[in-house]
Amino acid sequence: MGVLRRSAAPAALAAGALLLGACATPVPTAEPATGPTAASSSPAPAPTPTPRQDEPSRSGARVDVPTVEIMAQLARRAERIAKRLPPVVVPTDVDPASNRGLGYREMIEFGFPADQWPYLDALWQRESGWNHLAENRSSGAYGIPQSLPATKMAVVGSDWRTNPQTQIRWGLAYIAARYGNAQKAWEHSQRTGWY
Repeated sequence: MGVLRRSAAPAALAAGALLLGACATPVPTAEPATGPTAASSSPAPAPTPTPRQDEPSRSGARVDVPTVEIMAQLARRAERIAKRLPPVVVPTDVDPASNRGLGYREMIEFGFPADQWPYLDALWQRESGWNHLAENRSSGAYGIPQSLPATKMAVVGSDWRTNPQTQIRWGLAYIAARYGNAQKAWEHSQRTGWY
């Protein structure tokens, strides 16, 4: 898991509060002004995640995506929800009360289009069968997205061991930060056996 820089901590904490339901609207964070032209300067681009060179060949979400990027993806999700989007209708072949139903709703709220569902569903069906208690005993990958190490999901919530929503939110943020969409994550997983 990456390390939050001091300047990113307030934004990350605000995003975390939004995600955990602490408030219904985004919390604005002020950036310090450095002079008369500070308002006209554009923000620095987000760091591009790079894969580790020593990645094992087991399945799971194993690449270290910086925590600040995971939090940025989750903050964007919270902003979309704050706009009062219409209720998400789950496909008829998905039980709305299941982890898959939760996954579909979270995916749409996250901003992925509905055409990404077959890829996300296939990916997490293969990784964990949508079981939020699934654990790979040989690698330690855990949960619906098979986070490796499992503790990376704690950035979203301390209940990551037992809460499928926490796991799904982390997994969607990971996919968005690392691959851009579920189709690319699925294609990578098809080629390599991990994503």
